[in-house]
Amino acid sequence: MLKRLLKYFIIVCVVSTLAVSGGVFGYMYKLSLELPSTKDLKDYEYKRPTIIYDRNGKTIAELGSERRYPLNISDIPESLQNAVVAVEDARFYDHGGVDLMGIMRAFITNIKAGRVVEGGSTLTQQLIKIIYLTPEKKLKRKVKEAILAYRIDKALSKKKVLEMYLNQVYFGRGAYGVEAAAVNYFAKSVNDLSLAEAAMIAGVPKAPGIYAPHLNPEKALKRRNHVLFRMLETGYINEDTYQKASMEEAIIIDKIPPKNMAAGYFVDFIIRHLKKVEGVEDVATAGLNVYTTLDLDIQKNAEDALKNNLLDMTETLGFRGALVKYNSESDTLEELLEVKKDYLQELGFEKALVTKVSENFVQIKTLNSEGTLNIKENRWARPYKASYYRNTDFRRILDVNDIIYVTLLNEEEQSYRMAQEPELESALLSANQQTGEIYAMVGGFDYRKSMFNRAEQAKRQVGSLFKPIVYSTAIESGMNVMSQILDAPVIKEMEEEGEFWKPENYSGKFFGHTTLKEALTKSRNLVTIKVAEKVGISKIINQARKFGMKEELNRDLSVSIGSGTASLMEMVFAFSTFPNLGVRHEPYYVTKIENSLGDIVAEYQPSEPIEVLKEGTAHIMIDMMRNVVVNGTGKRALVIPKLIAGKTGTTNDNKDTWFIGYMPDLVSGVWVGFDDFQSIGKYRAGSNTALPAWVKFTKSIHHNFGNMLFPVSKDIAYFRVDSESHKITNSFTGQYTFEPFEKPMTMTEQN
Repeated sequence: MLKRLLKYFIIVCVVSTLAVSGGVFGYMYKLSLELPSTKDLKDYEYKRPTIIYDRNGKTIAELGSERRYPLNISDIPESLQNAVVAVEDARFYDHGGVDLMGIMRAFITNIKAGRVVEGGSTLTQQLIKIIYLTPEKKLKRKVKEAILAYRIDKALSKKKVLEMYLNQVYFGRGAYGVEAAAVNYFAKSVNDLSLAEAAMIAGVPKAPGIYAPHLNPEKALKRRNHVLFRMLETGYINEDTYQKASMEEAIIIDKIPPKNMAAGYFVDFIIRHLKKVEGVEDVATAGLNVYTTLDLDIQKNAEDALKNNLLDMTETLGFRGALVKYNSESDTLEELLEVKKDYLQELGFEKALVTKVSENFVQIKTLNSEGTLNIKENRWARPYKASYYRNTDFRRILDVNDIIYVTLLNEEEQSYRMAQEPELESALLSANQQTGEIYAMVGGFDYRKSMFNRAEQAKRQVGSLFKPIVYSTAIESGMNVMSQILDAPVIKEMEEEGEFWKPENYSGKFFGHTTLKEALTKSRNLVTIKVAEKVGISKIINQARKFGMKEELNRDLSVSIGSGTASLMEMVFAFSTFPNLGVRHEPYYVTKIENSLGDIVAEYQPSEPIEVLKEGTAHIMIDMMRNVVVNGTGKRALVIPKLIAGKTGTTNDNKDTWFIGYMPDLVSGVWVGFDDFQSIGKYRAGSNTALPAWVKFTKSIHHNFGNMLFPVSKDIAYFRVDSESHKITNSFTGQYTFEPFEKPMTMTEQN
């Protein structure tokens, strides 16, 4: 009986064991079917940022939230590889993906400590958590992890697994992978890291929130030395090397190198191109290398010139008033005095509380000190858009408890100057007219203030900037530079009954018979209107289309003095026609695009030349616009030691002001105005708002360009013209000038 019971017991045990084993294996088989294939790991595509470069190969911006620069294992120093293996998985090269000995060691260590102090996961298992699975601590996930680890170990070499881990794991501070970690912590490549720096990086992945050196320097240093000790224990370094490395001072850079370094408006412009033209859906993580025509040095000068001009202009327009009034019963002063706008902090702006006001002095309190304002340094601060006060008085504009912006003048004396964030906006675009390459694009005071790109997206009234299109059409229609038009009142009946259109010159005066050259030089509205009437509005509008203006234009005479709208980009490329002797190119801004493997997926060339004017007409217009700079509204540009031609633009109500000027090898334009279309102010014109920014910019970059002459047309000859009669003369008596005319030209052929 006993033997029979024993026999049955053994049978039950065997059956139970087989059943349990079968269940376990069945469960594992079921889980294995849910797991992803490891076939794609050999050519694993990392999630990497799209990087945009300038024309010289400098990085403009990195897109995406993850900074990652994948490297081949051969490009990662042995010291860094060894540091990671020593501290994370010393038996990495010996186990089969799952380290049973490591698990047992960790189990015993944790039992002795009475808490979890050591994990048993291998580098392979950690890689699986990052790529495939979640980090949740459940049995099902752990079983899947073990199966995958075994499969990966069989499918890939140890070096490939280590390469993937080193490129994929998070190292804190926004860095994914060892190369990004080296950049973000030490501003260098992994190949330039010292052993101690490599060990510090290797110690971070265990707990980035604890061991990242910028967060906890002391804990990071202890962790680094623990990594070095593990390298000593595992035989990767000797005692002497360990001692030297563990004594090395840890120097971490203060700030992460910015991913969007500059040119925010241009970067957005490129992103829109990638989406619209190339069909890239997720640009940020596409891993593209985008090479552009932008020049970062020219771009930086453009941004500085525009910003400084707007700061000057906001002072010229006067003080708009306090930011807010401090109430001691309801407000926290420290909060009110905090400057939360990065772009203003970078300009040295501080907030200050006004504590005492007199005629010539103001006492203020900032977050960190107390100081004074002197009227001598703040004469700009008259009431907004008010006439200039000969005797500026602080009492006109400030009261006790006002919160204002200030900038420090003298730290020792604690003297300050009032400051004001501009409300006025601006845009600047600079390009190579011979190819259409865009060198600089600035769409506003600061991209962080407003992402709206006023260089490309804003359509603004062009005002007098349109006149060169009118006069070039007139030249093409048979008129010449000495053709005379009577500058006299124009009165046109409008469609509304009893309404009349009575345009005026900017000065409000009339000047009698005026040549085309003089009319453009002085930007005379009435002459331009009469020229347009003579030439025909339809012909002028058709010509504007050739120049690249896309918006619908009114078919009435007002279009001749700029009632139409256009973007700054359209007008800059329209003006590029003149120094190009009658042809223009479409904007050219991307040269090539590479994928993450370095293969070229798209390549661009400058557009074919678009014929706009006859060569001779363009030559004549260069001469006329050169005169605008020498004798007309563009005189401020004469400080540039280069040949400059251009045209100012101002709308009748002073809402939009422009200047577009060109050298023989560069065309640049500036627009200034308010986003809400309010008037900039009385007497605010292109010559004193937009032109100063253009001059600041061009002065800073003109040395990058040669001393070239404007191109000339074989169809043009210069004739001596009497200064009084404005007719061609053979006489050498009296006053005369030499003017360009189309060949052949005789005295009887001119008007």
